[in-house]
Amino acid sequence: MIAPKPNETTKKSLEILNKQKYSGKKEIIVVSEQLGLAENMNFGIRKAKYEVIVTMHHDCIPSSFSWLENLVAPLKKKEFVATCSKVKLPDEIWNNLGIFTKAVMLKERGTITPLLDEKGCAYKREALEKIGLFEEKKFKIAGEDFNTYIKLKKIGKIGYPDATVLHYHPSTLKDRVRKEGYVWGMGDGANVRINGLKMPGWQSRIMKAIPFLGLVVFAARFPFGNGLRYYPFYLAVIPVLHLLYSAGFWEGLIRGKQTI
Repeated sequence: MIAPKPNETTKKSLEILNKQKYSGKKEIIVVSEQLGLAENMNFGIRKAKYEVIVTMHHDCIPSSFSWLENLVAPLKKKEFVATCSKVKLPDEIWNNLGIFTKAVMLKERGTITPLLDEKGCAYKREALEKIGLFEEKKFKIAGEDFNTYIKLKKIGKIGYPDATVLHYHPSTLKDRVRKEGYVWGMGDGANVRINGLKMPGWQSRIMKAIPFLGLVVFAARFPFGNGLRYYPFYLAVIPVLHLLYSAGFWEGLIRGKQTI
């Protein structure tokens, strides 16, 4: 379990993890080292004793007592190297967001299925060791998940079972725009530099970072089916979002790493 800053959510998550329906042996490791995200996860992985490794962020909670059992089930098959939980943003978090923050975070409303985002994922130890664990030297707090996804897809399948975590992550507009713009942009730039044309979606990421053209890309990527009424508020925010993303992307591309 990844818990860089243990809090009340962490405590509740630990209680539910200890009550999980699971026939095998399990060990819960709370990582509280003041390191980058990839470093924290690698620290925990190196301490783990068993052949299946599960990562969970400190602000996530399993949605049921069968979560762990369902999450690791596909790993019994040889072809699977990892699994990923669905992620649900609780209504109490969504309802307390400001209107502009909701407009930016609309794509995360309800339940989503990430590619492989570490919030509640399981991995075969041998698969992680084969790819060299998470790339901690080039990614501090963003981009390492997609980099790991690309590497693992080359050696096996990733499963998406009936397992969901609740993501208790309150946010302000300032924090969200900085994260989705500058931080994620730098992670995307670093990934394009590292993985090149092998990276899925590299074209759209470059387009998002091109001045003015990126505004069109951001505007077109709005999840219209989730709430059209938020679109005017989203349009008001994307100039800043695009500016920060462009700055982060080109810095990450030039330096070949994500540093903040």
